[in-house]
Amino acid sequence: MSADITCRLCHSPRMREWLRLKGSPRSVQRLLSSGKHAQDGIDFTLFGCLDCGFVQAPRTLEEDYYDDYVMTATHSRQMRQYQSEQAADFVGRFALGGKSVLEVGCGDGNFLEYLHDAGAMPSGVEPSQPFRELAEKRSYPIFAEYMGRKLRVPAGPYAGFVTRQVLEHVEDPNNFLAGIRANLMPGGVGLIEVPCLEKALDQCRFYDFFPDHLNYFSASTLRYAAELNGFETLESCRGMDGEYNIVYVRRREVPDSAKLQAAVEMTASHMKDFIREQRRFGKRIALWGAGGKGLALLGAARPEGVAYVVDSDPHKWQKFTPILGLPIYPPDHLAEDPVDVVFVTALAYEQEILAGLRERGFTGTIALLGESVRIAQP
Repeated sequence: MSADITCRLCHSPRMREWLRLKGSPRSVQRLLSSGKHAQDGIDFTLFGCLDCGFVQAPRTLEEDYYDDYVMTATHSRQMRQYQSEQAADFVGRFALGGKSVLEVGCGDGNFLEYLHDAGAMPSGVEPSQPFRELAEKRSYPIFAEYMGRKLRVPAGPYAGFVTRQVLEHVEDPNNFLAGIRANLMPGGVGLIEVPCLEKALDQCRFYDFFPDHLNYFSASTLRYAAELNGFETLESCRGMDGEYNIVYVRRREVPDSAKLQAAVEMTASHMKDFIREQRRFGKRIALWGAGGKGLALLGAARPEGVAYVVDSDPHKWQKFTPILGLPIYPPDHLAEDPVDVVFVTALAYEQEILAGLRERGFTGTIALLGESVRIAQP
């Protein structure tokens, strides 16, 4: 294992040497103007994470790597057809016609054209100046930015996004994906496409690994990366005859707890008011349920005047509740020490408890916990 390398995705230090190559080109995108300038190759080592399975190169790209980046596959008729069909499927699949879609790493803007043809309203983010100049000729909004958590792209938030053949170059994929999420509307959807690690492994294609690619995603680590950064995976598949791993994702929202927070006071208040009212009429009350729900409710409400608690679990008998110190008895104790009201807090066993009370001939009031206190029908 390598002690000085950590996983870019899960930050585990448990990394092992995964592949070693000698004589790799320093960069596959920077071709030479003359054969006289030929360079020696470099040794290139990849590392794999023993915890999440991610494969990465330890190096980083030069600071000016994207300043003159102009590699594109849009000169291929096959690629143009693939991208056109992919854009049409994406827009149609998520009903993005007439809606804003951001392509992160839009290159020369060719895919923006396909998104527009499919009915979307595309914009692009592109840090490479030569690419950006080509894309701007297509008259779509193009922003010269590096995607990250702190970036807010003008005209956002967006209904959808696409990032294709970009994530493999990114030094911090978590920062990149979190930044995309931050620029999406709630429920925003996206398409992420990267080279397919499985294809390279299945066919022993060692030449799929070179220093320009920092990250190598399998289908599982691509899903993991998306889900780690605030997305839910809707579908995972391959594209371009298995060359690419693709995930379709949706922005995952943090559950809203406002209603739950309000219920703390409301439910506790309803319980205390009910018990107080019953005691005002001289009635004795027992609770049924010394499980987690019942004990949590007692802690929140702290009602006064409960006689005792019953529970069917013999391990709880002759013990006491942790907050109010109420004694816990078996259900048969109801016959030995009668009460007028049984307040049921063991919600998962509500029907079983109701049936048990009726079998015991209990004729008093049975109260059930909900958003408000409910009275069970006889």
